[in-house]
Amino acid sequence: MTLPEHAICSLMIAELGVRQRLGFRGVLVVVAAGVAPDLDTAAKLFGDQYFWKLHHALGHSILSVLVIAAVSSVVGSVALKLRNFGLLFRWSLLAAIAHCMTDSLYWWGIQPFWPANSYELCFKLIEYLDLFVLTIWLGGAGWLYRTSRATEGSLTGCRRVAILTLSTFAGYVLLRAVLPEPTGVFHLLTGGWMYAAPQGTPVLDWW
Repeated sequence: MTLPEHAICSLMIAELGVRQRLGFRGVLVVVAAGVAPDLDTAAKLFGDQYFWKLHHALGHSILSVLVIAAVSSVVGSVALKLRNFGLLFRWSLLAAIAHCMTDSLYWWGIQPFWPANSYELCFKLIEYLDLFVLTIWLGGAGWLYRTSRATEGSLTGCRRVAILTLSTFAGYVLLRAVLPEPTGVFHLLTGGWMYAAPQGTPVLDWW
């Protein structure tokens, strides 16, 4: 998924149990842990060879997510004065794992056992920049914002939005798993549009 989609997914996870216990600062820690695996994108700075070798490996392995969860929890405990390290660690770990598992749904898998071996977990169910996936996450984020404002920060309402948004994404993934490969307009909407984009499009070229 894209970085904004990972951030929204992590936000929804944090709404399930962190904000109720640790407030907004706890949510920040979980969201940071949820996007942190993509720090391995920095390999691009050293050349395409390193990028293709290390992205979805260096930051997406079992070892990496454990380190990410631990570091995020330490920062939350020390810098943000959040007391419940164990709770922070569990939810940060869940967000980091969710990041890796959602990436494994795409055409470019992850390497969970890196650096021990280069086995790739890749389901190839969804195309990058699938507009339905983007709509689910952006719609969920907008709904969450409106719910938090309309109910003056009702934790129950926000939690319900998070559950429904995550469930909708899971349902979409299941549909893509059982339905035939999309064609025509649906192929364009599910990610095929980026291959029809003009050459030299900056964001698409970078990725």
